[in-house]
Amino acid sequence: MTFTFADTLSTGALCTLFNSAFSDYVLPMVLTEPVMTLKLTRDGTNLYLSPLALEQGKPVGFILNALGTWQGKRTAYNGGTGVVPEARGQALTAQLYAYVLPFLKAQGVEQCLLEVIQQNTRALGVYSRLGFKVTRSLKCFRGVKANLRWHTHTPQRVNFLKVAFPNWPLYQRFWDVAPSWQHQTASIDRSQGHVQIVEAQVDGRCVGYGIVYPLTGAVAQLAVDKAWRGQGIGQALLQEFLPFTTQPAVSMVNVEDGADSLLQFLQNRNMTETLSQYEMVWAV
Repeated sequence: MTFTFADTLSTGALCTLFNSAFSDYVLPMVLTEPVMTLKLTRDGTNLYLSPLALEQGKPVGFILNALGTWQGKRTAYNGGTGVVPEARGQALTAQLYAYVLPFLKAQGVEQCLLEVIQQNTRALGVYSRLGFKVTRSLKCFRGVKANLRWHTHTPQRVNFLKVAFPNWPLYQRFWDVAPSWQHQTASIDRSQGHVQIVEAQVDGRCVGYGIVYPLTGAVAQLAVDKAWRGQGIGQALLQEFLPFTTQPAVSMVNVEDGADSLLQFLQNRNMTETLSQYEMVWAV
């Protein structure tokens, strides 16, 4: 087994490798090349710091690393670890981290961050042995658009406006909890050409907003000013940006377990919880 970095692969080859590694996953994933491009952009993936395992010159395992700031610390975010089925059983995840860690530390990295599916006990054990600690529990939801459930309350005096750029200082006042890495402010900023932002406004004042990825139907963020909740604004925002995506379903991933208002909203819309994840951090 030899190791190198994923910058040696084209996006298409990386997509093929990713799909092979995740073909029998707890929740099987199949990405198209455009979706892989979007993922790499959104996460801020640095392929020059994303280790690749090779067996007889063939890629068989990887970690997709992104560099950035998380809770004030220089962080390497793991946007996906994968090993193809025929190369498993060789502790490749630990080997990949052992290979890349000196390079990450040379870049000033203080901690590694990832999410792992709670039901994936094998991966959870691997990460725990490496030194990762659980920081919070996250839930993921998906809803077929045709099956979403709507109440009949229509908000009054509210106009909906597409905007080109997010107003983060204002939007953050609406949050109950912070988003995960994939949907934090920096990730949205990296993805400006891939997202649609809608504001709910009353007399020219923003009282809520939503951000969606039309390519995938993923709702990145959805929040309403606490003083304006219970008036149907959240549902109306969701209805406003559903037409932006041609996907048959919408999703919202990595909602913090303590975000009771948002969790109840998603359940009321008949969105199904698909899985739960742990967010984990390893101080290196």
